[in-house]
Amino acid sequence: MRKLSATPQQPQTIYDLRCGSSQRGVLTMGKNRRRRNNRWHHHRSSDQDDGVGNNLSEVDLILVEKFLSDYRSLAYDIVCHRRNGTPRTDAKPLVVGEHVFPSLTEDLCSRPYVELPETLSAKDRRKIHALCCYSLDLYHAGIGQKGKRRIVVSIYADGFRFIPDEDSESSPCSYTGAHRFPYMMCTPWYYRDKNTTAKRRSEIEHEKKLIHQFVKYPEQTLISSSYESVCLAGMDLLDLSAVPNVEDTPYELIDTVDKLKLCVEELRYGAGHNNTNNHTTILSEIAFDMEMYNQGNAVRTCLIQLTSNTMQKDYIIDPLAVGVWDAIGVHLGPIFSDPSILKIGHGIGGMDCSSLHRDFGVVVLNAFDTCEASALVRQSKGGMNLASLCEHYGLQTWEHYRDLKDRFQTTNWCKRPLSAPAIEYGRYDVRYLITLRKLLMRDLLKMDIMHSVQNGFDNDSDYDSTSVSESTAWQLSSSSSRWTSTSESSFANSDHPTEKNNIEMSIESIISVSDLPSFEKFMKVISISQKRCLKLWAGKEEGDSESILRNQSFISMIKQSANNEKHHDAYNWTEKNTKLYKELAHWRKTVAERESVDVNDVCSLDLLCWVSYKLPKSRSELRRFDYILPALIEDKSLPYFDEMKKIISSVEITGASSTKERNNAVFYSFGKKVRDDVETIFGRNDRKLLIATTVLCLVAVILTGRKR
Repeated sequence: MRKLSATPQQPQTIYDLRCGSSQRGVLTMGKNRRRRNNRWHHHRSSDQDDGVGNNLSEVDLILVEKFLSDYRSLAYDIVCHRRNGTPRTDAKPLVVGEHVFPSLTEDLCSRPYVELPETLSAKDRRKIHALCCYSLDLYHAGIGQKGKRRIVVSIYADGFRFIPDEDSESSPCSYTGAHRFPYMMCTPWYYRDKNTTAKRRSEIEHEKKLIHQFVKYPEQTLISSSYESVCLAGMDLLDLSAVPNVEDTPYELIDTVDKLKLCVEELRYGAGHNNTNNHTTILSEIAFDMEMYNQGNAVRTCLIQLTSNTMQKDYIIDPLAVGVWDAIGVHLGPIFSDPSILKIGHGIGGMDCSSLHRDFGVVVLNAFDTCEASALVRQSKGGMNLASLCEHYGLQTWEHYRDLKDRFQTTNWCKRPLSAPAIEYGRYDVRYLITLRKLLMRDLLKMDIMHSVQNGFDNDSDYDSTSVSESTAWQLSSSSSRWTSTSESSFANSDHPTEKNNIEMSIESIISVSDLPSFEKFMKVISISQKRCLKLWAGKEEGDSESILRNQSFISMIKQSANNEKHHDAYNWTEKNTKLYKELAHWRKTVAERESVDVNDVCSLDLLCWVSYKLPKSRSELRRFDYILPALIEDKSLPYFDEMKKIISSVEITGASSTKERNNAVFYSFGKKVRDDVETIFGRNDRKLLIATTVLCLVAVILTGRKR
């Protein structure tokens, strides 16, 4: 194997400032990294998606850029038949730190795409993505499940169509065509009436005031009948093994408006309810989760999963089914906004609450976030992922759940029909949340009791042994909780005589609902959960001129251009590029208003910055920034890409695109490999179609020649 040494000269690239600042959101990676590092490092081995070893240094990135540049040159040589076909004999793998890059052999460079090592961390992958789109003009994408994510690069516009079936779910080609989000059919509630923006924001402020009442006075959430008197001794043996598992529980796919109405009735009143005879709601707690389409800066709801205390049944709601999207707010909205019904979710502050509000106008009142509760029980700044939490509380099939999560966290949830494993994964996300809430509540109450006992021993004058023993509804020496805190350890090792007596006691008493507000840690979780409900959608302020100029891609481009002035062959960003960037940003805002969507649904500012820099002439060239194009630009029946090209041509730029030769898009299917691969990739029928098309073309040429 070879190890290249980098020259000390300043590299003429832009990765040092940009570090992958595409629409993938990497410009905030420092903040995200700090948040991830504060998560529970005890479980990092199972949740990690950061490769192995240290991140690539600046010198390492120079070596990676040299490798990709060599691949690009060799692959284009093969396409242009500039090589004599003799295989390279001196090609060896490139070792960069702990990462082994493949040998650049003739065979490798002749393939439709090349895979980079899966040992690269997420941060390193972002930097390499930036190299590909800004410095090397390579097509690039990420494939693979969580823990095995890797980058694929290609010089071919259609190279990723040849990714094998085992990676098809995460392939960028799975986000094209019929598998795109149906923007025209599913307009978000927030953007339906573009003339009432001021009114909408006024309503949002009113809704936030309602939620703030629960944040300020979290004891108000205890009005839900799901909070009952708690006997901790009776909950000691409770775990997830007692919950009916996914395989033994029925479910229903809600893909029509009539099914949605029936679903809401069953949730509220139970099975077999006759709405004309009884209007008493028995629903007290409902668990929910959502799956999203998340490409670029555009996020949309693709699936809603529900389960409740009223039915031993799970509901999978398909918002993309005809008519269901517009009906969700009407029928499910009253349940989520009813403060007497407890809503249970895991990490609801991520995208769940904001997406429910943006897409359907649904506001969540009275929630319990199991992720926040697990963080407080673990005394950590970050909560545990749901699969690991289920493992801790005794779910026997947690490994299967973890495998499903690794598989489907990177899948395209717009695909229809939904596969059986995808539905199973969605059900796992809600099936155990109701019981998890009880288990976490039990452990939070125990921690509060333990804290009170410890403080009592530290101050004997204030200690009341009677009140402590009556409050202690569980046998301290045989606590079912497997989590050990510092206070528990110090308590167990104490020699206080009263403590020893209490350890031997097991007095079964009941904590009433009226006593719950005195438990500090438990009420803290309640308060934080309500704060997460405040994440209502209020639009994104990216249409004004100030926010456009604050875009980090634009700022980085200006800085890098200033640094590159001494390099005569480097790209330079000029005032004309800035003018084009502003015009494209104005066009984006106009399209968003025309289509009643968010500006990021049209495209990101990062993409417009790249367009102003590279001046793409076709959709194939545009894919070098991100292989998955925004839906409104990819759709050939819409005029928006042509409008973008017209704006580009209206500004005469002599800086960015003319200082370096641009390679037009090439297609692997049109090369010499097509006959070898067409049968395995597309099947025999497609091969026959290709042959028939070729014959027809030859006949047309012959007939044209005879007419002449």
